[in-house]
Amino acid sequence: MVDVSLPAILQAVQRIQKAIRWRPGSLERHLAKRKARGHLPADATTRDYENVITAVFSHHEAFLYLYWYNDTAYVVIRAEVEGQVWLVMFDMAGWMESAFVVENPQSYFRKSAFQAIGYLKDIGL
Repeated sequence: MVDVSLPAILQAVQRIQKAIRWRPGSLERHLAKRKARGHLPADATTRDYENVITAVFSHHEAFLYLYWYNDTAYVVIRAEVEGQVWLVMFDMAGWMESAFVVENPQSYFRKSAFQAIGYLKDIGL
């Protein structure tokens, strides 16, 4: 079983803050999906997408969750970037899963799969 203690979660956040790592082919697939859904402009580059992800980590009001899917824990950071609420999700090893605009954050983050942890600034990140 994967360690989901607060120190392990914080290590995962620190890994992704140091280097955004995607599995082969995943970045291109996710970038195309964000463009198709209008989350990013049609001419957005991988650098543009990763800049949004970095902005989420860096935001002074970034909020941290643990998200559960089929008994697997993922770390989620939520923050507003350019007037839109973005969700950044990665696994406990620090590999990116996804990053996207949340259309209805008030209800989305109330789902039982999300376990609120707190603001990054309040937990030392």
